[in-house]
Amino acid sequence: MINKALKRVVDLVYGTGRVKRQFEFNNPGEKVLAADASKGIATTSDQDIQRGVDWVTSQRAVILLTEEKIVCGKWIIPLDTISTARLLKINTLFGGGQVLKVQTTDKKNYQFGMQLNSEWVNQERLALVLEKGEVKHSTFSIVARLITVGFLIYWFYERFIAN
Repeated sequence: MINKALKRVVDLVYGTGRVKRQFEFNNPGEKVLAADASKGIATTSDQDIQRGVDWVTSQRAVILLTEEKIVCGKWIIPLDTISTARLLKINTLFGGGQVLKVQTTDKKNYQFGMQLNSEWVNQERLALVLEKGEVKHSTFSIVARLITVGFLIYWFYERFIAN
């Protein structure tokens, strides 16, 4: 239930329904099979899902899966250029999510993080390998968390104990 509520909120913020309708209006011969608010990164290799600076600076846009391509912000990936597509289900602090990992025939790699959405699993156009995924922590992510916890401890001490 929390996953569905969170997806509705995120889709509202990103305007997912509006973007989908606009795409279908502008491309009347192309049906959208799945649409989601997402964060996307391009990677140099088929790397593990990892919290880090790439996700902080990631492209935020609505990802659309159509009968012909994946569209996400400035990226357009024709389905006939995709060599592998994996959908990894992940658990986060804010509920479940999924990451679509795509590798193209010219060795470009993309990762798209989004809320859980059965549209991706139920569509039959893009052959997906479904997997359970795990999010790893980069050095940047660990250092950022340590600094944040240190700051909170300092703030708590100054606010409640030192006075």
